[in-house]
Amino acid sequence: MAVSRFPNTPDVFAPLFEEFLRPAPRGNSTRGLLGAPEADVVETEKDIMVVVDVPGCTPGDIELILENNLLTINGERRSQWGEGDDRKAFHLAERRYGRFNRAFVLPRDVNQDGIIARFENGVLTVTIPKSEKARRRRIEIQGADVNRQVDGGTEVH
Repeated sequence: MAVSRFPNTPDVFAPLFEEFLRPAPRGNSTRGLLGAPEADVVETEKDIMVVVDVPGCTPGDIELILENNLLTINGERRSQWGEGDDRKAFHLAERRYGRFNRAFVLPRDVNQDGIIARFENGVLTVTIPKSEKARRRRIEIQGADVNRQVDGGTEVH
């Protein structure tokens, strides 16, 4: 079964499809801000982990700054294609390049000196340990019919 347009019906979607199918500019080098990289923030009992996808970057392309409990990740993804080389003919250019940044507000009770940043396979993982006072702990409830410690012995009420 063939699909065909009705006769004398304007194709209202033609401009949209023409724009969509138009080739991207050569090299697709975007100047300025690339956009915020995708991230996960995961909290465990002992720490907070910020995991950020930064494909095509190296650790030298990324800067981490912690100031006033604000963790900022700045970086730049550079094109592997040199500008000004007219011998290349791009048939498809979808990857984007440029500067990016992302900021995360951290809780006040973190151990700033214990922060560890690791980079592997295009993924940056920042582990921020919680301070002892911020960690969850169980508190014993005392009452009239609860065992209490008295000078090494147990007193039962």
